[in-house]
Amino acid sequence: MVVRMDYEGRLKRVREEMKRRKIGMMFLTYGANLWYLAGYPRRRAEYTDTNTYGDYVSGTYIGAEEGFTLVAPRMGGSSYQQNAEGKPWIDTVRILDESEKPENVLAEVVKPFRLRGKGIMLDDRAWTQSALVFQHALPGSPLSVASEIIAPMRMIKDAEEVAVMQEAGRITDKVYGEVLKYLKVGVTEYDVAREVDYQLTKHDVEYPSFATGIRFSSTKTQQVSMSRSTEKKLEKGNAITFDFGACYKGYCSDFGRTAFVGNPPTVFRKAHDLVMEAQAAAIEKMVSGTITATQLDRVARGIIEKAGYGEGFVHRLGHGIGVTVHEPPFLYRPDETVLTSGMTFTVEPSIHLPEGYWCRVEDVVMVTDKGGVPFSNFHKKITII
Repeated sequence: MVVRMDYEGRLKRVREEMKRRKIGMMFLTYGANLWYLAGYPRRRAEYTDTNTYGDYVSGTYIGAEEGFTLVAPRMGGSSYQQNAEGKPWIDTVRILDESEKPENVLAEVVKPFRLRGKGIMLDDRAWTQSALVFQHALPGSPLSVASEIIAPMRMIKDAEEVAVMQEAGRITDKVYGEVLKYLKVGVTEYDVAREVDYQLTKHDVEYPSFATGIRFSSTKTQQVSMSRSTEKKLEKGNAITFDFGACYKGYCSDFGRTAFVGNPPTVFRKAHDLVMEAQAAAIEKMVSGTITATQLDRVARGIIEKAGYGEGFVHRLGHGIGVTVHEPPFLYRPDETVLTSGMTFTVEPSIHLPEGYWCRVEDVVMVTDKGGVPFSNFHKKITII
């Protein structure tokens, strides 16, 4: 799938807003905002805290008028330069050597931007150390967060983004279908989670969009484990809930379904039907300009509460999703954001029954003028194993 995102158009819009707000420069780390704005690859998450020399000044320095400089560490510097190739909006790649003082490199890079008295926006995930260094180097420049400009842009997906997210949804459907064939009595939650992740690798995804979660529940399950998956073995009479997603060409999917080993008891079927009803009602109400994030949560939650299962719905209805798996708006109080065409959310009601069973459903859904449009379409009936 060929993707041509309008990075130059996004950069132009950001700069126009920076000038309107009297912001002289924006500093972005190698993360989601830089990926969204300039198509520059984000760094993979580290398994431990990993510090590289001068990383608190490493990132992108974007001027309101002009100028786009990447500062990168010497270790792996060639990859930073390679990733900048073919991106005409990137002017300079400045490699930071261990023989240099990071604060001096920052002063050198920001000097051409003429920032005296102008505001500076820092990435939301910039280090505290970064903010302190900027304050020291430019004491007359007020600091604010880049999400004030970028987050509202990321909320509304354009046609290219929608196409990529739809493909991520189709991939998720395929993976779930393959994983169902793997289920049998005796496998562990870890086994199934690993199978999900393996199947994802067969579909041209970069990596899972979050840690895959598989939960086996039964009348023996009185507490919800905080672990995403465990060594618990699948037994007859277990419910199986899925929570996984893919990061495909930089955009995330998030998917959930429920299966059962054997014949589900009446109480479980009733709860599952309620979850399906609550999700369907919420999706129908996702009409642009007519409902807030909080109100949509109430639509689904009200159905579950009216049936007497409100205490079993222990989380929000959903969240915005795009280049990160969790992003604003959030479908829960007190978020009063009005849903608008092009916004994409997870819609994921669930019920944890007093008897111990858990059931859930989750799809990525786009807001339109006529209601929600799901990006995954695997059937939502209880799959019997």
